Amino acid sequence: MKIQEIVSTYFSSTFENNLLQEISTYGILKNAEPDKIILEVRRHVELIPLIVTGVVKVKRRDGKGNGIFLHYLSSKQTSAIALTFAVERKKSEIRIETESNVTYIAIPSEVVNSWFVKYSSWRSFYFKLNREQTSFLIEKINDIAFEKLEYRIVKYLETTSLVNNDNVVEKKHFDIARDLKVSREAVSRILEKLEKEEVVTLGRNRIILN
Repeated sequence: MKIQEIVSTYFSSTFENNLLQEISTYGILKNAEPDKIILEVRRHVELIPLIVTGVVKVKRRDGKGNGIFLHYLSSKQTSAIALTFAVERKKSEIRIETESNVTYIAIPSEVVNSWFVKYSSWRSFYFKLNREQTSFLIEKINDIAFEKLEYRIVKYLETTSLVNNDNVVEKKHFDIARDLKVSREAVSRILEKLEKEEVVTLGRNRIILN
């Protein structure tokens, strides 16, 4: 499909016609395999990814190999955090990385910034994203502060399953530990407990939610 057809198919119910035309004009249609970094920390946000299909992961990174999973982005979404950095012309403090095969539209941040003035649908889109993603982060902070690790792991698996629309989560124990900022041994111990309770079935680099 051409970019005009994709924009019309996926975003016509979200944006007004003039904005759809600008997305088609300035956007670059891209495809990426899993584990592809779309936006890296300590880089200026030159392109805003508007997700068409697939799932990407947003992580907070410190540039020294330390990071924690924040939330996912899926079809018809982008990162409100990345948009904020672009508007304020600040370097990114997050990493956006593909979780699956992804098709997205890369839009120059300079163009995107002008849309806040020109298009009410873009402002509404941003505020909705910001509200949803902030709520998710507040919930995540609550989980870290008050919930046991077992609850956090189950919730992480359920969220991953939901956004990928698949009860098979293709993750190593190390991947989960890295995203939740805990030890791999603790994750493995809890997953083994959950398997005994028949909550999950463990396989090679995969976890099936029963």
